[in-house]
Amino acid sequence: MEKVEITAEGEVLTVRLTGELDHHVAAEIRADIDEALYSLLPKKLILELSGIDFMDSSGLGLILGRYAKASEIGCLLVVRNPTPRIKRLIVISGMSGTIPVEAKEEAVTW
Repeated sequence: MEKVEITAEGEVLTVRLTGELDHHVAAEIRADIDEALYSLLPKKLILELSGIDFMDSSGLGLILGRYAKASEIGCLLVVRNPTPRIKRLIVISGMSGTIPVEAKEEAVTW
């Protein structure tokens, strides 16, 4: 079962995703994130991926699309705590050269 938890604290919007991030759920998750992004206009968007068991190209597209939307409003997108498998996908795709990936104790600033 997939779960999306969106929380806002100050100028930081955190999206915690669990389960599988594939074409079956990507559109709904994308809409939820975009609604929060445009209504709250945060300075930093954190995609917490430690709970993602599986991700396909739809998940990569979701991340890249949120990066573009966040950039439009002057918001920094950060991927936090991806599992080793998910981090490997991000690196292989080349997205890690554009989108910061951090562990929970790190702090990417803008």
